[in-house]
Amino acid sequence: MNSTPLSSLTFLILAATLISACSTSRPVTEESFNRSSVDKETVVSSIPDYSEELKTLSGKGRALVSEPGNSDRVTIDFEANRQLSLLTIQNRIGIEGGQMLVDQDSILIYNRLDKEAQKISIYDARMTSLNELTSINILDLINFTVSAEEVSSVLESNNSYQLRLKDGSQVFVNKKNGWVEQVIQNRRGSAPYSEIIYESYSELEGFELPRKITIFSSDGGSRVVFLVRSLSVNPGNLKLTVDIPESIRIERS
Repeated sequence: MNSTPLSSLTFLILAATLISACSTSRPVTEESFNRSSVDKETVVSSIPDYSEELKTLSGKGRALVSEPGNSDRVTIDFEANRQLSLLTIQNRIGIEGGQMLVDQDSILIYNRLDKEAQKISIYDARMTSLNELTSINILDLINFTVSAEEVSSVLESNNSYQLRLKDGSQVFVNKKNGWVEQVIQNRRGSAPYSEIIYESYSELEGFELPRKITIFSSDGGSRVVFLVRSLSVNPGNLKLTVDIPESIRIERS
């Protein structure tokens, strides 16, 4: 089976997982941080955590995917609960090219145009250099949370707190409103991304959520910028399945 169409589809679908805009603001990490007297429980409790209230999510966004020598824009319809994310991809002229269903362990990719389907591990990076990004549940991505038990120390600048986690990761939190601004993973860890930048928070039905998210690949060489155009919180009747014709065999790797 020729894997090229699926590689291209995965590349475009990865764009779907996150937000479209061509630039990001000044990184929080450029600020000067010193040891903070504020305890970790106080900082963590200031971060909006909607794990109990926000069960499902749906919406539409535009994404810009950039990697060395290549870039593309796509439109994405997304639906998610705490277990599954379904992304439906359209090209610039509105033609639906495929779907991707992500669970905790695997990614099911359906290329509607080429009538091909494949199921891969979320840690399988053989398809494309951007494949790691698809393993993030979009609901968990939009509402990033951290527990006090994960934090080893707290630093602060004039505007932000820096939470240093026990696994070597760092989470930067806005002092004024508790919004997560940036997440940096331990380069020696197993996370499918190296960095996330959150911007343009707004309130929707009592939930404060980001409308622009930038995710960098695990090697830092590629990124997806995702701009949320519309969003519905706790919608009912989600269809978190991919309609693959019985005649199409699902390849597994």
